[in-house]
Amino acid sequence: MKKVRGLTLIELLITILILSILAGVAGPSFLESFDKRKLISATEHLYSYLQQARSESLSRSKTIYWSASTLRSKKWAFGMSEDAFCNPLITTNTDAKACVLPIDNGDGVYNAEDDAVLHRLSGLDFDEISIKRSYSSSTIDAIEFDSTRGTTNLGGYRYYTLTSELGNNVQIRLSIIGTITICSDDLSDYKDCS
Repeated sequence: MKKVRGLTLIELLITILILSILAGVAGPSFLESFDKRKLISATEHLYSYLQQARSESLSRSKTIYWSASTLRSKKWAFGMSEDAFCNPLITTNTDAKACVLPIDNGDGVYNAEDDAVLHRLSGLDFDEISIKRSYSSSTIDAIEFDSTRGTTNLGGYRYYTLTSELGNNVQIRLSIIGTITICSDDLSDYKDCS
């Protein structure tokens, strides 16, 4: 009959020591990876919302207004509407200043409860990502997308810089002709900003 042998205390301590060393080495790279994924997610959402605002202006043949609120904080918000200066912090579609676009529910009658669809993006959905705006002195960040060519009312470029908790940056650039590009000197997923 074979004798069953378990782990000795020394073997157990050595195993724990090796696992601790591996966790200490791998931990920071996991944190960096999660940080970058959060930043990329927020960037891609903001980019797609800007593209959608431009596309909506062209498809509806109406000017679409892009508004921002509480930038330079983690409670930022963006929204789009056919009405100028909507408030992207409003979360009910029936409020007069809500960022909504009318989409007929099929009955042919406009009713805000059924047909006004919220179009807003909130920083509360993107943990620890802050945004700042460059090349604008206005406290209200309203951009108009023209219904004919999808151009903007900007006098040049508008930059939105997204910053993660660990200090990684991504920049979304919007030009007067309506082109929207992404660049980053910190993430290899995007071209360099230089």
